[in-house]
Amino acid sequence: MKLNEIKLENFRNIEKMVCNPCESVNIIYGDNAQGKTNLIESIWLFTGNQSFRGSKMSELIQFNQQQTKITILFSDKERQQNAEFSIGSKKNITVNHIPLKKQSELNGVFYAVVFSPSHLSLIKDGPQNRRKFIDIAVSQIKPQYDDYLSKYEKILEQRNAFLKYSNRYPNLEQDIDIWDIQLSKIGTILSIYRNDYIKKLLSFSQLIYKGLSSKKEEFFIQYISTIYENMDEITVYDDKQVEQYYNKLKETYHLDVKLGYTTCGIHRDDLEITINGHSVKNFGSQGQQRSSVIALKLSEAGILKKATGENPIILLDDVMSELDEKRQDYILNHVKEMQVFITCCDVSNTEKLKNGRVFHIQNGEINEVYDIKT
Repeated sequence: MKLNEIKLENFRNIEKMVCNPCESVNIIYGDNAQGKTNLIESIWLFTGNQSFRGSKMSELIQFNQQQTKITILFSDKERQQNAEFSIGSKKNITVNHIPLKKQSELNGVFYAVVFSPSHLSLIKDGPQNRRKFIDIAVSQIKPQYDDYLSKYEKILEQRNAFLKYSNRYPNLEQDIDIWDIQLSKIGTILSIYRNDYIKKLLSFSQLIYKGLSSKKEEFFIQYISTIYENMDEITVYDDKQVEQYYNKLKETYHLDVKLGYTTCGIHRDDLEITINGHSVKNFGSQGQQRSSVIALKLSEAGILKKATGENPIILLDDVMSELDEKRQDYILNHVKEMQVFITCCDVSNTEKLKNGRVFHIQNGEINEVYDIKT
C-alpha cells in the first residue's frame, strides 16, 4: 500500500497543504508546533481509528473555521483509490466517492501503523495502555474483534453495577449468572484472539529488536491472563476454556462485591515485556524503552502485511530521540518495502538516510522538498 497524495484544508494549523510522498522513506522536519505531527495524524484517521493524540474530532478543525477536509489518493495491490474525510457540523467519509456510515468502516480499506512519544506509555504506564495497543492491533486484522469487545464491555458494565447493588443484598448471588455466562463466553474468545496475536508479535519483534540492538539484546513479550494460568494451552475455543473462565469469576465473586467491580477477566490482563530477562518498565533505559515500542510497532506492521497481503504505511512521530546512531540507521534504511513517514525537529538525525524524500514544514506549510539517493 502506498500513499500517493494527501490534501489538507483547515486541519489544525494547516490552512492548505498538498503533499506527494515518495514510495520509500519520507522525512518531515521542522521546529516544534509547525505541523509535522498534524500531517501524519491526518493520515492515521483513514485507518478507521480515532486520533492517536486522544483529540476530539472538533479539535482537528482549524481555529475560526467551520470545517476541515482531508483527501488522499492511495494504491493497494489491485488499484488506485481515493478517500475523503471531512469534519464540520457532521462527519462525512467517502471511499471512491461512496459514503460510509461510520469511521470504523475504514478498517480493512487503508492500513497504517503509528508510533508517537505517547506510545511510550505502553512501557511506562499501567496495563490499560498495553491492552489498548492489543485491541487496536487485532481489530485491524480481525474486524469482528471490535464487536466482541464492545459486547464484553457492555456486559462488564452491567455486572459491575449489579455488584454494587448486591453489596446491600447478599442473597442475590445466583442472579449474577446472567452476566457471568456471557462474560465467560466472550472473554474466552477475546483471550484466544489476544494470545494468538502476541505469539505472532513475539516472532516478529524479536527479529526486529535484534536489528535495533545490533544483536546485543534479547527481547521477549508474553500475554499475562488473570483467568488462565497457562495461556499456551488456550488455543481453541471450547466448553472447557469457557468453564475455566466462569469458575474464576465465581471464585472472586465475594471480593468483587466487596470492591464493587470485577477483579479478573480480559479487562484486567496485561503484557510482560523484558530485555535480557529483565522488565523493560522497571530496568530498561530510555533508549531500550523506546526501542521496545518501536519493535512492537514495526512488528504490528509485519503482522498486518502477512494477514492482509498489503504493506501498511508506517507513521513514526519523533522516533529518533534518545536513539543511538545504529538504531537510527536501522529505522532509516532497514524497513524494507513499506512506505515510511518520519517526523523530527533536527534533520541531522536523518543524515544516514540512503533513499527517500525530505519535506521541511514551517507554519503549517511545506516550504522545501528534496530527494536523497545514494
